[in-house]
Amino acid sequence: MAVRTTIYVLLCLGAMAILYPILIVFGQTFSDKFDMRDNAVAPYYLRDMNDLVLKHLYSMSQDTHLLAARHRRNEWKNQGAMRADLDFHSSRPSVLAEQGWNIETWQQVAADWHAFKASLPPDAFLVNLFRIEDYYRPFLRKRYNRKADALLQRLAEGHPVPDWLPRTYPDPGERARILAKRKRLSVAIMNHEMRSDYNNIFGVEVIREGNFLAPFWRPGSRVKDVMWLDFKASLPGRQRLVIPSEAYWHFFLRVTYRKVENINAAWGTTYAGIPEIRFPQDPPDSPALRKDWGRFVVTRWPRRMLRIPDKHAAAWRAHVRRQLHKKFETREDAERRALQEASRLAGISIEQWDAFPFAEKIPADETLGRYWCEFTSSGAVPAEDMILDSPRSLFHAFLVQKYGDGNPTASPAALNGTWKTSFGTWADIPLPIMLTDYAPVRFHPWKQRLSFMTESYERVSEYIFGRGRAAWNTAVLVLISLISALTINPCAAYALSRFPLKNSTKILVFFLATMAFPPEVAMIPNFLLLRDLGLLNTFAALVLPRMANGYAIFLLKGFYDSLPQELYHAAEIDGANELQVFRMVAMPLVKPILAYIGLNNFVMTYSSFIWAFVICPKPEMWTLMVWVYDFQSRRAGNNYVLAATVLVCIPPLIVFFFANRIIMKGIVIPSMK
Repeated sequence: MAVRTTIYVLLCLGAMAILYPILIVFGQTFSDKFDMRDNAVAPYYLRDMNDLVLKHLYSMSQDTHLLAARHRRNEWKNQGAMRADLDFHSSRPSVLAEQGWNIETWQQVAADWHAFKASLPPDAFLVNLFRIEDYYRPFLRKRYNRKADALLQRLAEGHPVPDWLPRTYPDPGERARILAKRKRLSVAIMNHEMRSDYNNIFGVEVIREGNFLAPFWRPGSRVKDVMWLDFKASLPGRQRLVIPSEAYWHFFLRVTYRKVENINAAWGTTYAGIPEIRFPQDPPDSPALRKDWGRFVVTRWPRRMLRIPDKHAAAWRAHVRRQLHKKFETREDAERRALQEASRLAGISIEQWDAFPFAEKIPADETLGRYWCEFTSSGAVPAEDMILDSPRSLFHAFLVQKYGDGNPTASPAALNGTWKTSFGTWADIPLPIMLTDYAPVRFHPWKQRLSFMTESYERVSEYIFGRGRAAWNTAVLVLISLISALTINPCAAYALSRFPLKNSTKILVFFLATMAFPPEVAMIPNFLLLRDLGLLNTFAALVLPRMANGYAIFLLKGFYDSLPQELYHAAEIDGANELQVFRMVAMPLVKPILAYIGLNNFVMTYSSFIWAFVICPKPEMWTLMVWVYDFQSRRAGNNYVLAATVLVCIPPLIVFFFANRIIMKGIVIPSMK
């Protein structure tokens, strides 16, 4: 009994040794860059609220300095430091209470906050990166389907085909196929605008945001940049990340002082870290702080969030005049040419410089925008005169308009009644970033957990099934391969068994000799042969070299030889011809070996990557494994790689379960008899 128990324990331990790595793989598919190094069967965020909240914040933006500024956490210098912040979740309620928030009414606050963010221009916020593809793909589809419909409508009205279409697609047949299907036409229009060659919208990469901390950063004028701005403008408020003023302020302080100790020495303060330093909206009283504040506002505050009063109009015009005079300083008529250029830039006729329009905000024209940035950063406008359109000031104006009827001197009583707060003035209201980032996870944790768990699988499925015909190509290829393998191999083995030749043994040895060479040895000759036959990028090229298998023929011949000859004689006596004997007598008796051969053929065909990639260079003919390889080369995260591996393992597992029943039946039932 003790020996038997020991054996069972050892068997269970052996099974666990096999099962544990598989569970690790599944656990990694539910993880991402934030918690990938844990190597846990169940990621920590599934059972730890603190880890879940931090993971949620990190998924919104992987810029830890921005996150530290949003939540005033000194220790958030990198991802590891974020995960080490073990008291973040427990400290949030008290921090929010200190700010004056009632955490239970976060939904009312969030509704106003999201409505405010929806009113911001696209260059005033970042996008929430988590699941951004769920918004980006539908936007692209809608945008270019609309353009395709407009083009088809113009063609139906008798307008000529655009010049770029025949130039890009000179073949009339291909052009007709594109015009016959809106989906193809929308992709063609997209490729024409972007100067690209995407197969469909799923190939378009999500654009990286520009350097938003640069004071003179502006959105580009390329087609992709304009499209990205249009996309940001279409996002709902909850997908928009407001950049707090502290993010710019802290960057300036890090560049200027490097360490918080240097700041404390210069200002006479006792800050524990830079992220806890608030940005003063108005000029501060401290001389040292006021000096740094003025230098920051003049040189580092984002120009897109800056306005200057019209009392500096004369200085602005003088600056433009100097810049244009430099452009024509070698000519005698420099003044006249400068006025002409000013007229062109302003879009109006200008005879005198007093008529040149004043720009309160940065002009849209690239040249004037550069002049305006140079003017505002030169010190010509004192920092105290500059009007900072910070997120907090804009949010206060939004609240005043909604709850105070546009009167900034009104009491925020209506707001306090809705939010269940007790703010005394509009200026007391902080940005609800901490509240709206934290509360959804606190009150709906499993919704967020489920979203994290399914994200990698959704991205893999979207890529594989959305970008091409990988699933269809693989299904057709596997079906053709199975039919050919389960037809040609049994026929050849049956013929060698029933009608033996003088050299049957040598033929079998020749078949078995093919197993001595790996498939890669014959890859180049097969490729050259199929190329000469004109079969590249076809199913025939994928199937023909593997239709017959020497080992399968040898195995089946052995099974046919082991069958009693009386079965064949009885069938012949009953009047069966040779085909009927093969189909009704021989084939049913070798079902287990046919299931084994079919399973091997399925796995080999389904999992083939190198052969499919070499023989079918066109993406339209790529199989599932080639698409998975392409996906893994584009998505560096291990969670995506492992999720792709898990998904592509499902079909062979299903086929194995069905084939295993037949194989086991052929083994168990005869032994029982």
